[in-house]
Parts: sequence; C-alpha cells; structure tokens
Amino acid sequence: MPRLGAAEVYGVPVPPTRPRSPARRCRLAAPVVAALLVSGCGVLPAAGPQDASSAGPTPSASEEVASAMPTFDPSSAVAQYAPGFPAELLGAPKKATVLASSATRTEDGRWEVSLSLSTTLGTRKVMRRYADRLQEAGFEESDDVDAAGLSARTAFLRSGDQGGTESVLIGVHDDGERRLVSLSGMVRQDA
Repeated sequence: MPRLGAAEVYGVPVPPTRPRSPARRCRLAAPVVAALLVSGCGVLPAAGPQDASSAGPTPSASEEVASAMPTFDPSSAVAQYAPGFPAELLGAPKKATVLASSATRTEDGRWEVSLSLSTTLGTRKVMRRYADRLQEAGFEESDDVDAAGLSARTAFLRSGDQGGTESVLIGVHDDGERRLVSLSGMVRQDA
C-alpha cells in the first residue's frame, strides 16, 4: 500500500517538518517549564475570600510549591538498591533493570523489603532464578499461591532459629515485550 503524503491526508498543503534536535527541544521547553513553575500550574490551593483580621503571614509561592511536592521515604530508592537491601539474596537477575526498592529494619532485626524490576527474561526463567537462590538459602516454596491477574506468583517461607518466620512473595506480569517483577518480604540478614 503506498504511503500517503501529508497533503493527501489533510487535504491542504502541509509544509515539510524537520526533526528537532534534543538541544533545540530543551531550549524550547525550558521557558515553558519555568513559566509553569512560577505560575504554580494549579498546584497552589485556590485563593478564597479572607478576613483581613485573621490573615497571618502569607507564604511565598515558592514555599507553597515546595510543600506541595511529594516526599519519599528515605528507606526507598529509585533505579537502585535502597540502603540495607539484601541484594545477595533478593537482587535482580542479570538482564534486569531495577525500577525501585526499599528496605526498612524492623524492631526484631528483620528487614521489610520490596523490589520492582523490569526484564526481557521469560517468566519461567525469572521465577527459576529466584527459586534456586531462595531454596539454597533454606526457603521452601509454598504450594498454595493464587496468581490472580499475574503471569506467575509464588511465595517462599523460612523459619529460623533466631525467631520470626521469613517470607518472600514474588509476582510477575508479562506484557508481551518484557516482564515486570514485584518482590516483597520480611527477611533476616547480617547487618
């Protein structure tokens, strides 16, 4: 099937476009972003009528915008392992990209962890790599786990001499081109 030109598609002559370089796009986008930040872009609460006697010091627009920005828990990290994350036990397999992770030490000395990653490895390979590593560390795979909307889901449990059961839950979603893996659990590790 022949490819139609812009004039045939729109019915009017359309001037040819040239690709924009990334540097030019940045130069064009910078003033727009700056204007949005200065104006608040709907981030600030709507101003309503105020009684002049009840009005206190008014924070500046930049203070209000800064307070409206999300904050992240210091125990989480984006595109890397959070401090304290047990990467030796639960780290991403090769050919995988870490999207986010978290690690929080609990009062009983265990670590509450989570990991999100993306990979082109097949679902079975991802599950097998984690199963091999966890079983070698003394975890046993649970037989009764519902995959509920995921391509695969499994849980591993380990009872230790130090008290407290350790658990790891792994879920894989296959979107056709890649697998999105979500892992969470409560594990012990030497600090």
